[in-house]
Amino acid sequence: MTEEIEYQPMNVKDILKEMKDTSELMVDLAYSAVLYDDEDIAEEVLRLEEKMDVLEYHARIAAMLGARRVEEAEELSGILQIASAAEKVSNAAGDIAKIVLKKLGLPPELKAAIPEAEET
Repeated sequence: MTEEIEYQPMNVKDILKEMKDTSELMVDLAYSAVLYDDEDIAEEVLRLEEKMDVLEYHARIAAMLGARRVEEAEELSGILQIASAAEKVSNAAGDIAKIVLKKLGLPPELKAAIPEAEET
């Protein structure tokens, strides 16, 4: 991401919730983009991936500002791990969406199996 991010005070709990919701949506959209070979949906996944970069930045800043002592920093390190994991999920969704944008395609058998996949 080359654009500078402007810091805005945000609640860590709200950031993590938004990251969770956004990453879940991105996975669903990415699979839909592949299933329906829809470039518009794939582009939306990439737009959301940029949003996740910004949210991860805000989570990092909020965690750093929340720590005054080593003990507090250790407690807040979990926040950074969760934010990083959600960002990795969003990157993976972006990679799936790029299958459509790069016109790589999927074998018909695999495409047919996507709707049958069971959510857990």
